[in-house]
Amino acid sequence: EAPHPLPPLTGLAGEGGDVSRITNILGLPQPLVAAVANDPYDKGVADISVTSLIGPARIRQLRLRHADEITEDVTERLFALMGSVAHDILERADTEAWTEERLFITRHGWVISGKFDRCVLHENRLQDYKVTATYSINDGPKDEWVAQANIYRLMLHEHGHKVDRLQTVAILRDWQKSKAKKQDSYPQVPAVVLDMPVWPFERTEAFVTERLIAHGKAQTELPDCTPEERWESPPLYRLMKAGNVRPTSSHESEEAASAALDAAMTKAKKGIEYYVETVPATPKRCADYCTAAPWCDQWKRLQPGGTLASSLGARRVIARPRAQDRA
Repeated sequence: EAPHPLPPLTGLAGEGGDVSRITNILGLPQPLVAAVANDPYDKGVADISVTSLIGPARIRQLRLRHADEITEDVTERLFALMGSVAHDILERADTEAWTEERLFITRHGWVISGKFDRCVLHENRLQDYKVTATYSINDGPKDEWVAQANIYRLMLHEHGHKVDRLQTVAILRDWQKSKAKKQDSYPQVPAVVLDMPVWPFERTEAFVTERLIAHGKAQTELPDCTPEERWESPPLYRLMKAGNVRPTSSHESEEAASAALDAAMTKAKKGIEYYVETVPATPKRCADYCTAAPWCDQWKRLQPGGTLASSLGARRVIARPRAQDRA
């Protein structure tokens, strides 16, 4: 039994992943438009997919409620199309693994479906392909990749298959050889295999229950997306030299930036001025990527003048007189 009562399903169909209308603002060739519009994705006979389970409950619910109103331009789906093409080719080329299988489990009355990319049964190894930007692996596998893989592992366990190794195969769509030559920290090849932590099944079960509760409650009361779910970058404090476009240095705290400003102004020659410019936090997902944003009251509250706008900070400038002017 669930440790907390789960709200019953409301009967809304679909995942909110299907977009009713695809626009083609730039007049791209018809095959691109058709490929995006005819996405064959199907979560099967299930209440929720693993991907949606992990994702923000607010976004899923808004996409369900406004599925007939949401539009997306074909240009906004091209990276997803590239990922689908890569998955299809890799599936056809694989001769040693169990690939692209959709599995189902039931938890607390909800049927959950998930399709893993690749399971090498004789090695107890599960791999997931990600066609992604190079910067996205700077800190290793993303939290949502780890959660997704561990839920697939739980599903495989329930279907009688042992998995004790989880990996992301990151295919870096924007990899540059020139950067690889100059930067040791930059990936040296355009495909990287990343090991992911394996959770105890108890942790995975607790995570699934937590997410089901969130999605269940969202059917009647929308939760706010967290800063992490909004892909919110923290405020940035930039030390600027008057007249320059690029910052002299950037800092994560106002204290560090103020210290850098004091040091710069102490050494500054007459006529040279420095100041600190504060760049507010930016909810990138809301601003540029969330198709539910037009119907999201939280996004409206984050706009200038909204009740949550102050949480992002405000663009402002901190200036100091030069040391000799203070004397």
